[in-house]
Amino acid sequence: MGCADPGYAVYQGHPGRVDSSGRTFIEAQPLSLNSSVDDLNQLLQVITCDRSNPAVEVSRRHYRGSLGLIEQNGQYSFNRVLREQYLRGVVPQETPSSWGTLGGGLGMQALQAQAIAARTYLEAISQRRQAKGYMTDTCDTAGCQVYLGASANGKPLDYGTDFWTTTAAVVNTSGQIRVAHDGSIPLAEFGSSSGGWTTPQSELSAFPAVVDDGDDVEMNPHHLWEKSIQRSGVESMYPEIGQLKEIKVTLRNGLGEWGGRTRQLLLRGTAANTTVDISNWAEDPLRKGLGLKSDWYRFPQFPEYSEPGFWLAKSNGGVLAVGTAKHFGDAKQVDRSGPIVDIGALSTSDGYWLVSDAGEVFAYGNAVHHGDLSGEVPNKPVVAMTTHPTGNGYWLATADGGVFSFGSAGFYGSMGSVALNKPVVGMESTRSGNGYWLVASDGGIFSFGDAGFFGSTGDIVLNKPITSMTAARNGQGYWFVASDGGVFSFGSVEFFGSRGGSNNRRSTAGMAVTNTNDGYWLVWDDGTSFPFGDAPDFASSVAKRTVVAMEVVP
Repeated sequence: MGCADPGYAVYQGHPGRVDSSGRTFIEAQPLSLNSSVDDLNQLLQVITCDRSNPAVEVSRRHYRGSLGLIEQNGQYSFNRVLREQYLRGVVPQETPSSWGTLGGGLGMQALQAQAIAARTYLEAISQRRQAKGYMTDTCDTAGCQVYLGASANGKPLDYGTDFWTTTAAVVNTSGQIRVAHDGSIPLAEFGSSSGGWTTPQSELSAFPAVVDDGDDVEMNPHHLWEKSIQRSGVESMYPEIGQLKEIKVTLRNGLGEWGGRTRQLLLRGTAANTTVDISNWAEDPLRKGLGLKSDWYRFPQFPEYSEPGFWLAKSNGGVLAVGTAKHFGDAKQVDRSGPIVDIGALSTSDGYWLVSDAGEVFAYGNAVHHGDLSGEVPNKPVVAMTTHPTGNGYWLATADGGVFSFGSAGFYGSMGSVALNKPVVGMESTRSGNGYWLVASDGGIFSFGDAGFFGSTGDIVLNKPITSMTAARNGQGYWFVASDGGVFSFGSVEFFGSRGGSNNRRSTAGMAVTNTNDGYWLVWDDGTSFPFGDAPDFASSVAKRTVVAMEVVP
């Protein structure tokens, strides 16, 4: 039996039956009334034929229960099946059945939670659809639940060795649903990937917003995503702006990285500027018009910035090149005595060095190895490095304030023989290369050579310790940043903003100033960067965890 040879008589003009709402339908019953059987010969099937060539079969699916056709502003098929047997086909499509054997029982609990959520949703959507006069309780489109039946082209979808866990989850929770405090049944929707925060009730969610700590995992390809879009696509949606010059996110909902989901956009064009207000996910015109995965996004490539970018160094030796920065190599596969703690770049932008906490230096690109502390045992671990402006040398700093110079880098003093209140965490050289600064975790600044002292927080009780510093290109000031994103500026430099007081999901690991001195970036230890001033916005969070330092392309 198939499309080319149906194998049965086709009846036209069958009177059918009429339901309570006056709709005509016909319904076929399976050989067995036991819809729990897994023998496909006992189940009904739907064979789909090609619309343009009816003799060609596209697919066939088996369903539990009965199948029918109904006239309801057009002809539709329906499947009448017991609720628990229906859920056998839903749960494995919404949650991997393989979870059931993982986690020492926790995986099965996750499947059972999904079964309860699916059953709750079914009850809630059924009430809503009945109130609107629908003949069916739910649907099998993206508007309801994922339901594909018992098999597709002979492949099991809800039975057999691959699905015993989800079947058990449905059986073990039979009849269980979630109810709200007032006894109503909530529309228990779920998001397979939330980005780290669920949406709040004010934005059409059924539940309050909560942190989703399980979203940012290696096996989730949707936590961080990228999509290339054409400027012409935006211009066609908003022709009044002329040629698109920039897309700027001007308002977010305040929940999560970057400030959360996009709630307002400014489109700058050659002819006009347009503000786009977005109240919730469903009403985001760019998400729908450009095919974006969610309403949590940014546009790092609008416009084309002259600022070249930066490198991020990870403790495992990995290096991420962001913007137009080039990747010259990394130390992930290098035999070393400790984790990488810092990165320094050539002023010509064509190479960089990495340093480990043992003082080992690794050179990449056109960077030359001028020596390191291999074979020596410093009193305290190396915590920072800074490069000589000529590229012919560098300095290393240890946690006790010790300084080690290599190549053309001169030694101008250290704190190695002084008892410090707090350990040194960062180092920067002057533009001339004839001096440098050290910064301690309490914000104490130590200047040597021609490095000027412009102030510190050494006598202030900080909320969180300092983790990094960066100096102005003209040597007339510096900034440093605390682990909570608080920024402190000294000298003739400007304060462009900080993450202090914000809802920070991760610790701030580094900081770098733009080449104009009119902005800077902060970076979390998971690679997420935050631009301030004229610093462009780059999608650097693909670096993921263990970022320890950042270095701007000179």
